[in-house]
Amino acid sequence: MAEIVLDRVSKIFPDGTTPLKSASFTIHDGEFFILVGPSGCGKSTLLNMIVGLEQVSGGEIRVDGQVINHLDPKDRNMAMVFQSYAIYPHMSVRENLAFPLKLAKLPPAEIERRVSQAADILELTALLDRKPASLSGGQRQRVAMGRAIVREPKAFLLDEPLSNLDARLRVQMRSEIARLQKRLGTTMLYVTHDQTEAMTLGDRVAVLHQGEVQQIGTPHTLYRQPANLFVAGFIGSPGMNLLPAQISGSRLILPMGETSVTPSSPLADTQLIAGFRPEHLRHVETANTGAADLVFEATAEVVEWLGAELFVHFDTHCPPARLKTEWPAELSSKIDGDGRLPCVARLDPAVSIKKGDRLLFALETGKIQLFDRQTGCAV
Repeated sequence: MAEIVLDRVSKIFPDGTTPLKSASFTIHDGEFFILVGPSGCGKSTLLNMIVGLEQVSGGEIRVDGQVINHLDPKDRNMAMVFQSYAIYPHMSVRENLAFPLKLAKLPPAEIERRVSQAADILELTALLDRKPASLSGGQRQRVAMGRAIVREPKAFLLDEPLSNLDARLRVQMRSEIARLQKRLGTTMLYVTHDQTEAMTLGDRVAVLHQGEVQQIGTPHTLYRQPANLFVAGFIGSPGMNLLPAQISGSRLILPMGETSVTPSSPLADTQLIAGFRPEHLRHVETANTGAADLVFEATAEVVEWLGAELFVHFDTHCPPARLKTEWPAELSSKIDGDGRLPCVARLDPAVSIKKGDRLLFALETGKIQLFDRQTGCAV
């Protein structure tokens, strides 16, 4: 196991492109740590620098206190698992598992011990004499994991290992990887663009965007307390609803109505962005909810019933006076030329709702989060 420390690590390509800007954080010994972000955010570049496939332009990478910037990949004692499996089609499962150990010139008895142990952990024992062509996608990915396990590395680095699998297999392999990491107790760094994988697997998650770390925290923290607009919109499926807002005196003014705020708020007369999660809305029959709710009416534009969940999409409108305001991209990209702004509610799936219905929604005002219009940061 290993503690991995990144100290102001950056990457600059010869043409001046900067895929990673001064990343500093610690991956604790035995931790399951996730790097998540959209394509091009720098997460795979960071992973490649840790394992030694990319040179570090600035800063230090330390493993258990030792600077490893200058070490070749083979000397870092880390094992990678790729999206493309990286197994040899002409070799049996047994031969694939043993191959890296033979290259390391380990004794035959030790090779057999490690292969048998990895096969047992990954439930591959019955498949040891089969070739990859006769395996399912999930079984091939387990073989790729086995090739990493037999090396007994300090850390596992996984680069989008589930991207080639269908939705059903992804869910299955996701739980298998989580159980495997818990059983091995080895430090694991996992790169993905899928926020569902990030939220379900990680002890902690680092969200990257445009080469910068936006926030690091537990999945619960990222979801409940996003540091900025990007995290609010990226984490969660669907993401947080975002609306233009303004505080006037002791009132928070939203497109669908007003609610009270602390009278002494230093944000009075400031244009802000308000955010709330889809589950913070509920369908009600009357405006008298008896709670601190903001009740408003809207039309169901799209209804998505998923069995255990019901999503109802509706529109609100940005006030005409604020259409010319320069809003951050996370909000402005959602407002059309007429000021229409889509929102979504996650409701009780037992509720009978169809497209075109006029509905009363109650918003839990205590769950509203505010973001600075200029910086996009939570306030």
